[in-house]
Amino acid sequence: MLNVRRHAVGRIVLDKGFATEKDIEKALSVQKVTKEPLLKILIDTGVLTEEQAAQVLADQWGLQYVNLLNYPVDKESLRLLDPERARYYGIFVLKKEGKKVHVAISDPTNIEAMDYLRLTLGNNIAFYVSTRAAINQAIEKYYEMESALKQAEEEAGPTPEVIKQEEELDITKLKQLGEEAPVIRLVNNIISQAIVEGASDIHVEPLELSLRVRYRIDGILYEKQTFPKTIQPGIISRFKIMANMDIAEKRVPQDGRISLKFEGRKIDFRASSLPTVYGEKIVLRILDKSKALMPLEKLGFSAENLKKFEEIIDQPYGMVLISGPTGSGKTTTLYSALHRLNTPTRNIITVEDPVEYQIRGINQVQVNDKAGLTFASALRSILRQDPDIILIGEIRDGETARIAIESALTGHLVFSTIHTNDSASIPTRLIDMGIEPFLVASSLIGATAQRLIRKVCNYCKKPYRPDSDVLQNLSSQTSVNLEDIDFYKGEGCDKCNHTGYKGRVAINEILPITPAVQKLIMKNASSREIAEQAKKEGMKTLLDDALTKAAEGLTTIEEVLRVVSTIEGGVE
Repeated sequence: MLNVRRHAVGRIVLDKGFATEKDIEKALSVQKVTKEPLLKILIDTGVLTEEQAAQVLADQWGLQYVNLLNYPVDKESLRLLDPERARYYGIFVLKKEGKKVHVAISDPTNIEAMDYLRLTLGNNIAFYVSTRAAINQAIEKYYEMESALKQAEEEAGPTPEVIKQEEELDITKLKQLGEEAPVIRLVNNIISQAIVEGASDIHVEPLELSLRVRYRIDGILYEKQTFPKTIQPGIISRFKIMANMDIAEKRVPQDGRISLKFEGRKIDFRASSLPTVYGEKIVLRILDKSKALMPLEKLGFSAENLKKFEEIIDQPYGMVLISGPTGSGKTTTLYSALHRLNTPTRNIITVEDPVEYQIRGINQVQVNDKAGLTFASALRSILRQDPDIILIGEIRDGETARIAIESALTGHLVFSTIHTNDSASIPTRLIDMGIEPFLVASSLIGATAQRLIRKVCNYCKKPYRPDSDVLQNLSSQTSVNLEDIDFYKGEGCDKCNHTGYKGRVAINEILPITPAVQKLIMKNASSREIAEQAKKEGMKTLLDDALTKAAEGLTTIEEVLRVVSTIEGGVE
C-alpha cells in the first residue's frame, strides 16, 4: 500500500539534530546483539522521545507527521472505523475528502493494520504518522466522549423539563447526576484535554441553550467544546462534588480544591463557582507544581534584570513588591524566589489567599476571612513565630501594608504583590494607602513589575518586517535599537494550534530603591518622576524588555503592543 522510498533511520535522526553520531553508533552496537529496530533502541535508551521517533518514521516512509492534538478532525469520518480496532492497531481517521480517506497511523510497518485498513476503507488512503499516545488520546477524546455524551443525554431526559426544574432538583438527584459514569467520563476528558493542551484555566459556562467549555492557553481563551443543555446539571454537579462544594447551594459563589494525578505527576486545581442567569459557571485554575517551582534563570529575566533581582532578594531585610495584573506570573516569580532562599537555616512563613502551591520546608498559612483569619491578623501572629522571611499573598489595604512595612523595618525580608501599572507606581500606591513617605522609603528595597508575553512558535517562525510607522513610534519611546533588526512571527502550524505562538515568557521592570529614589519617595514625588530617575540609573522599562525580546526573535511587535499598550506611559 505504501509506494514510497525508504530512507536510513540513522541519517534522518542526525539530519534532524535529534542525536549525535556517538548516540547512533552506540545504538547500532546494541542492535547487533538484540536485532531490534534502531528507532526502538533510541527510544528505550532515552535518546529520542516518542514524538521525535514519529517524525523520523514519517520521513523514513516519505509521509507527513501530524500532531493530532491540534488537528481539525472531521467528526463525521469517525464512523468509518471501529474504535476498538482503531485503538488495537494504533490508527485514527482524520477526514474524508471525496473518495480519499486521510488516516493517521503509529506504525507504517504494521502489515496487519494495513490489511485491515485496505479491507475497511479501500485503497484510496492518504497516510500520516503520529505517536501511539496521541492516537490513543484522540480516540478517547472523540470516540469515548461522543459515547459518553450520548449516554449522558439519554439519562438526563428531555431538555425542557430539566431546564425548568433545575432549581427544584433535590440534593440526592444532583449527587446522582454528578456520579453517573458518562458524566464522570466527560468531566475527566475535559480536565485531561486541558492539561494536555497546556491550559492554565478551564471555563465551564452555562449559556441559554447549551453548556460551553473554554480553555485559557497562553493567556488567550479558546472555545473547545459545546454540550447540550440537558447534561448541564450533571456536569456542574460533578465538578462541585470533586471540589468538595455544597451541591445543593446554587445561589452563592463557592470555592474548592481538586487534587488529581496525571501521567504520574500530581496536579492541583483551584475551583470556583459563580451563579449566573443560566446556571452556575465553574472555573478551574490548573496548578501544576512542576511549572510553578522553576529556577529564576528560566523565568525570562534578561541577564541584567536577573542580576538586579538577585541582588535585591539577597538582602537580609526589607520589603520587595511585585506588581502586575491577575495571571501575569507574580506567584511563580515569588515562589521561585522563595525556592532559591529556602534553606534549613531560614524560617520562611507565607500568608496566602489561597495557598496555590505547597512547598516543602515552608510554613504556609491559608487566609480564612469567615473565621477572622485575615492577612492582617495572620501577619500579627506569624511575627511571633520568629520568621526570617515572610511572603504576603497580596497587599490589599493600609492595615496589611503597615504591618508588612513594620516587619521589614524590624529585620525581616518581606515579599508581596500589589496592583499598579508599573514599578514606579508602587511607592506612590503605598503612600495612597496612608503609609508615611519616610516609612515607604526606609522599608522598600525593590519594586518590580511584570507581564507575560506570548512567544513565537519555533516550528513555524519566519522573518518579517513590521509596519515602519509602528517601529518609528516605538523607537521614540525606548532605548532599544529597532533598526536593521530581523523580526520574526509564526505562520501558524499544528504545534501552535495555528496561532503562531507557543508558550509565554515574562517581561520585567526592576526598580532597586537607590538613595536617589529614596529621596524622591520622601518628597512624595510622582510615579513619573520616580520612573525618570530610575531610567537615568539604568532601569529597563517593561516596554524596553518586551522590545528587546522582540528584537531577539522571542516574540512579535504585535504581541508587544497587545500586552504593553495598557501600561501607563506605554504605547497608546
